[in-house]
Amino acid sequence: MNSHLTPVNGTPRRRRAARPLPLYTTLDDVHTSAAMDDAAAAEQLIADLLALVDAGLVAPVEDAWGDIRYAAAVDDDDPDAGPHSDDGEGGLSAA
Repeated sequence: MNSHLTPVNGTPRRRRAARPLPLYTTLDDVHTSAAMDDAAAAEQLIADLLALVDAGLVAPVEDAWGDIRYAAAVDDDDPDAGPHSDDGEGGLSAA
């Protein structure tokens, strides 16, 4: 009797066991500096967003799922306030 049967998935090769990875490793200098740059850029984006909210140019809006999004604050009394219309055309679109 053949003791080396073809597996159900059809590949006759056995898969090699995964190589164990160390739990705690340090990143090399390139990856560490890139992560620090990303963190600094994210902090700058948040600071810019908060400045726009404080200036009244951007307002937080809750969407249908309860998530908070930020949109340009538009004054409905001012017709020249920006690209906004009630029919959904010509303004910001949900992407």
